[in-house]
Amino acid sequence: MTEEKLVGTAWRLAVVAACAIGVAACAPRKVVYIPQDWSTSPPPRAAAPSAPKPSGPLKEQPAPQPGEPILKGQPSFKESDLPAAPAAPSAPSPQKNAAEQPQYLASMHLVDQAKTALGQGKSDQAISLLEQAIQVDVYNGNAFFLLARAWRAKGARQKSLEFARKAEILFQEDRARLKEVYLFEADVYKDLKDTGKAEAYRQKASKL
Repeated sequence: MTEEKLVGTAWRLAVVAACAIGVAACAPRKVVYIPQDWSTSPPPRAAAPSAPKPSGPLKEQPAPQPGEPILKGQPSFKESDLPAAPAAPSAPSPQKNAAEQPQYLASMHLVDQAKTALGQGKSDQAISLLEQAIQVDVYNGNAFFLLARAWRAKGARQKSLEFARKAEILFQEDRARLKEVYLFEADVYKDLKDTGKAEAYRQKASKL
C-alpha cells in the first residue's frame, strides 16, 4: 500500500468517528428512575435544642474600678438575724463597793459592833454578831477575818484557821489586808507548834 492510500484511509476513519460522536450527542437521553428506598442520601439531622432566651436584654456591666468593691449590692443577711449569744454569768466580785451594795454597809455595821465586843473580851457575843454579818454579806472579808480572831481568842485555833483561809481568798485583790491575814495565820501555826507552816506564811507575807 502506498503512502497516499494510507493517508486516505486514516482520513476516512477520522470522518466516520466524528460522525458517530455527533449522532450519539444528538440522540435523546433516557431517564432512569431510582426508587426512594434505594436513596443513599443521609437522613435529615434532628434540630438541636435551642438555649432559653433571656427574658430581658442583657446589659454589659462596667468593669470595677481599682479599690471599688466587687459586690455593690447590700447583702440580704444582717447581723441582727444572728441569734444573740447567751451572756456568760458574771461571778460576783468579792470586793464590794459600799455605795452600790447596801448590804455591805449593814454587814460592816455588825462587824464594828463585834469588834467592840471582842475588845471587851466578849468573844461569844462577837462571834454571834460576825455570823450575822456574814449572813448579810457573804463576801465581806473583814467579817471572816475578825471571826478568825474571835475563835483564836476562845482557843479554837483550827476553827480560827478555817475562817482565816476564807478571808485569804476574799482579800486576793487587797495586798495590804492579805499580808495581814498571812501574818495572822503564821502566828496561829506558831501556837500549834507547826514552825514549818508558820515560816511558809511569813515568807508569803514578805513577798507582798
